[in-house]
Amino acid sequence: MSKRCRHELETKEGYPDDIICQKCQTIWHISDYMTWTAYDLQHFAPKFIRKAVLEKQVAEFTKK
Repeated sequence: MSKRCRHELETKEGYPDDIICQKCQTIWHISDYMTWTAYDLQHFAPKFIRKAVLEKQVAEFTKK
């Protein structure tokens, strides 16, 4: 069994919806998680994804 990656996260200019890990080169697209239910986010998504999704939802809510 391999060790889990201790992600070193970064975002790039021009790609506000992408979170990239420098160690394992995994890319998460925040817009893909916007349709997930609260239960699925809480139980299956990493903490930094949950935080990013909630921040984006708040920004959309306050914009209206």
